Amino acid sequence: MSRTLTCLRSIGLMLLLLLTGCAGRLEQSPLPDLAGLAPEPRRVEHLIIESGDQRKDLLGVLQHDQNALRMGLFSLQGQRLLTLVQDRDGARFLPDAVFKPPFSADWFASRLAWALWPADQLQADFAGSAWSVERENAGHSIFYRHNRVTQIRFHDHCTMINDIQTGHRVYIIPIEFAQQNKERLCPAL
Repeated sequence: MSRTLTCLRSIGLMLLLLLTGCAGRLEQSPLPDLAGLAPEPRRVEHLIIESGDQRKDLLGVLQHDQNALRMGLFSLQGQRLLTLVQDRDGARFLPDAVFKPPFSADWFASRLAWALWPADQLQADFAGSAWSVERENAGHSIFYRHNRVTQIRFHDHCTMINDIQTGHRVYIIPIEFAQQNKERLCPAL
């Protein structure tokens, strides 16, 4: 009998740990409808991706219309490393990638959407979900169940995506300002 009780307690503890682990994960946020963002011709940006003590300087080529959002990531020498596609089939990296980013396609697509779409549109798209947006000085923050997940900051020549949960930061700088000091273009939070 005591063996059975010990076994049941162990199973119960394992189930509790398993459920606790699942509860800590974020559900995927609703992505805005691509039709809600005016089509934009291809533009080249300087991207700085910081994750922990790692930093990656890349060129990003962004293009979107009512059907798809695409961002190609290139080395500074012009080698294609990775392509993100967000369309009606979801977010994915195309299979020809030669760079393994520190985040998933869903993560990257949602953070780009949060930086591209107006806060009012995001709030409308988040209606009925555990996600919300709050306007703040020079940008907005995204919340999941009332916990801040990401801060988006807009400066004159820089957009900064600061993901609090993962520790990733993405700086998007127009290519014509790429040679300037990041700290001057993108003041700290």
